[in-house]
Amino acid sequence: MDTFAEPYTRAGDDISLDAVRDHVRALEARHKANGVQLSGRIIHVCHYLPVTCTITSTATKDGVLSPPPTPPRILADVPPSPSDELPPLALPTQPERWKLTPRYGHSAMTSGIRSLSVTHEQVILGWTGDVLSPAAPPDGNSSPDGDVNPSTGERVPSVRDRIPSSRISQEDKDALDLELAHYTDKNGLEPESSKPISYLPLWMEDNVAHGHYDGYCKQTLWPLFHYLLWQDVATEHASADANYEYYEQANQAFATRLASVLKPGDLVWVHDYHLLLVPRMLRNAMQSGAVSGVGGESGGDVIIGLFVHTPFPSSEVFRCLPRRKEILDGMLGANLICFQTYSYTRHFTSTCVRVCGYETTSKGVTAASASASRAASVVPRAASSGTATASTRGTSLTRGVKGGAGVEKYVGIDVQGHVAAVTHCPVGVDAERVARDTLRAGIQPKLEALRALYADKKIIVGRDKLDVVKGVLQKLRAFEKLLHDYPQWQRKVVLIQVTSPALTDSPKLERQVSELVAHINGEYGSLDFIPVHHYHQTLRKDEFYALLSAADLGVITPLRDGMNTTSMEFVIAQDRTKRSPLVLSEFMGISQHMADALQVNPWDLGDVAAAMNRGLVMSEQEKASRHAALHSVVTTHTSHTWAAVLAKMLLSQINGQNTARQTPYIPRDRLKELYDNAGKRLFLFDYDGTLTPIVKMPSMALPSPDALTALAKLSSDPNNIVYIVSGRDQAFLEEHLGHFPRLGMSAEHGAFIRSPDSAAWMNFTASLDMSWMEEVAEIFRYYTERTTGSFIEMKKSSITWHYRSTDPEWGQFQCRQCQDLLENNVVPKRPIEVLVGKKNLEVRPIAVNKGEIVKRILYQNPRVEFIFCAGDDKTDEDMFRALLLFPPASTGKTTMEPPLSVTLVDNTKEHSDVELAVSPEAVFTTAVGHSSKRTLASWHVTTPEEVVEHMLHLVGEVPKGEEVKGYL
Repeated sequence: MDTFAEPYTRAGDDISLDAVRDHVRALEARHKANGVQLSGRIIHVCHYLPVTCTITSTATKDGVLSPPPTPPRILADVPPSPSDELPPLALPTQPERWKLTPRYGHSAMTSGIRSLSVTHEQVILGWTGDVLSPAAPPDGNSSPDGDVNPSTGERVPSVRDRIPSSRISQEDKDALDLELAHYTDKNGLEPESSKPISYLPLWMEDNVAHGHYDGYCKQTLWPLFHYLLWQDVATEHASADANYEYYEQANQAFATRLASVLKPGDLVWVHDYHLLLVPRMLRNAMQSGAVSGVGGESGGDVIIGLFVHTPFPSSEVFRCLPRRKEILDGMLGANLICFQTYSYTRHFTSTCVRVCGYETTSKGVTAASASASRAASVVPRAASSGTATASTRGTSLTRGVKGGAGVEKYVGIDVQGHVAAVTHCPVGVDAERVARDTLRAGIQPKLEALRALYADKKIIVGRDKLDVVKGVLQKLRAFEKLLHDYPQWQRKVVLIQVTSPALTDSPKLERQVSELVAHINGEYGSLDFIPVHHYHQTLRKDEFYALLSAADLGVITPLRDGMNTTSMEFVIAQDRTKRSPLVLSEFMGISQHMADALQVNPWDLGDVAAAMNRGLVMSEQEKASRHAALHSVVTTHTSHTWAAVLAKMLLSQINGQNTARQTPYIPRDRLKELYDNAGKRLFLFDYDGTLTPIVKMPSMALPSPDALTALAKLSSDPNNIVYIVSGRDQAFLEEHLGHFPRLGMSAEHGAFIRSPDSAAWMNFTASLDMSWMEEVAEIFRYYTERTTGSFIEMKKSSITWHYRSTDPEWGQFQCRQCQDLLENNVVPKRPIEVLVGKKNLEVRPIAVNKGEIVKRILYQNPRVEFIFCAGDDKTDEDMFRALLLFPPASTGKTTMEPPLSVTLVDNTKEHSDVELAVSPEAVFTTAVGHSSKRTLASWHVTTPEEVVEHMLHLVGEVPKGEEVKGYL
């Protein structure tokens, strides 16, 4: 995260659409050859279905054919965009009960989704939207004030024509399912060889649907993501937490509906900020076994992607959100989180680190080889024993394309072992469709009329929603400054500004725009000349493209925006006319994508005015050159390419994530059964993160009353051998746990051990060269002086540098710098190894680790018939590896060789192999963290509290503290 100059598109994504699709097919073929289950389906979860549902006849619950009017409410988020609409579907026969027409809005996303039917079966899950009754003619009994489809002029039913969801009968819902099963959008123009597209409607109660969308989405999340706070778009008494319950309920409804149709091997794409909780909710359902054949102990896996179409703000803005952790955790349930630009990924990653304290990691996948990934699913010894792997210092990258043996690297966010990859991929428009639309028969007459009307004038065109973030006021002021600073343009240039209604449209903003337009026209206009023509309406498609084609300059300068289709449509429309230049805001998601536009800071009125002047006087040669570059980008990075790249990246995650082996949740009843049947039992516990949660100050990690109860009960049983195998020093363990006489302890990652019923500690480092400690301490002191909040923890056999209380990004950067210095200058000369832990860096002797201590304990107690071992980090993987006692599928007994921790300490006598009494099914190696955490453990629990709860269950006790929350 050290550069703002990351390319908008990633290496490998700038090849042709056919090449990307070939790559997708090659990835799927490799996965299948390696035994990975793929269903061939992509399920898209969208807020709306891309279909408007109008009921033509109904059997409502009370038999009333014409339900009473619903109270007026704010209209839908996305206003009718003249570039987005599709003509209404002309069916050969009218459906008996439902009329289905394409929903205008979000055409780029919809066309991209439909284009994937070339390679995959598609399922689109979305809310039905408000159910409409047939629109009555203006002189009829229905409301005459509905919206108008700008493509056709056809009236769309108004708020008063909408039917409450409670009045839709189950029979009507079943009829809609049947109609959607046969629905085909004939305007999509998919090839005949396309695979089927299915539409799954989601029904929600009106209060939930509108509290979710009109409430939390539009009054809280949308302003936040566009760098506004809530008082800017709502009443002065607005609460940032209002309507969250509806947002959560709606997301749960989507997740539940999605879970009901999932199959093993499905790819799932969740779209946009309306559904940020769905990835986590779906993953929870999968882990709990609630999804048939998916997740759980033996089910297959589903790969989840999340694409956020809006901007993502900086961490300092996002942290204002009261529900910030819930939203971030919901997003991080996905395998892959994708944004429009690199800067948005950078903001998101920084927010996860700064707000939630999560750690970033490098996540690499081999795009060409599934077998390489499968081999990587086993933790390598070097990584598990503490040897650090290389860290990514920059950004999400893609290397190796065109089906070759390449490696894709992503920044990942580690949440309890589940790593969510974060990257970016630009959205484009359906360039072929837009190019066809510019050839519509009705455009040329309107174009000629505009040219005749402004024959001796330069035309500047702007088209925006009348929204606070679209910068219409700033644009008008910049135009006024153009006329003031460049008086030669007075009476020679006109600004035609079209504003379409928006959900957050306010009378105050509309009044301000109208007053400013009147001011400019009064100052610089006359009876025969008006410099600003403002139209607050939705243009028909012919009028829109005629206006774009006639422009001498396009000016699109929002204060903050994600994808803006108008700028791309302007470039395509200009290809057959003037090839006029384009002025764009640098705060748009596509600004890097459109590098050959004249980019400006919309707040700098002088800069915008100067750019307008430059565009108006630009030479024909420069116009042609800039237009050619923009046209190439717009027609190459289309919505179809975007969708294909998303499919490719999601398939690549099957390599990067150990998706074929989700560590199952520990079976509580089976654990209890084997415990009760065993004669001798062995318990091995890590301390931090296993018996107690991780805290900022290590000295504050004290055992809970429940943890102390569990240890007391277990260690008091003469049939149990209980050890704490920790990185803590002897003094800490004795202070907090030394009062249990039969509790064994190993300190400093196996450097010291104290047997049960003994007060003496054995030092395994007594014969080792420890002179390296002062050299390492000097390096740690150097970084401590330069990293506020960090400190050094000196132990007898190791030394640790902690940075949990530092600025998270600076602390992580310093950790990586220190790690490099140690590994390149000290490790090659000394018998030591460097371990990267949770917000710490530890150096220890290379021959000392937890695995050797576990081997020693087991070798000295071969008659144990039950083993439980729990840990949460990399050092604990040594314990899990030491307990890989049996070959795969083994059911018999095994023998154990004398470990080094026995032979090196007691070398005065011969040591022979011992036969172990334990059976494979009675060894419970348990990782604390997410089920997708890459580990050698056989089982998992999610939190330290669950470890304690399971131990209490074994001894017949229940937790006295807070209720364990279960899966996270």
